[in-house]
Amino acid sequence: MKEITLHEAAERAHQTEIICRLLEVYPDKLNDDDISALAGFLAKLSGSVALWLIDERVERYGE
Repeated sequence: MKEITLHEAAERAHQTEIICRLLEVYPDKLNDDDISALAGFLAKLSGSVALWLIDERVERYGE
């Protein structure tokens, strides 16, 4: 996976938050296909942020 920058990680975390709020506020407006697509997108966005945080921790603290 291509490494991302701090700015990209922050942007992806923000996008993840927006999508979660969309799911929270409009659950009845989304069909199953929409929810499935958003779930996949959330996994991709949050996964890349988590990977960046883990890599950063290892780099800084050697854990």
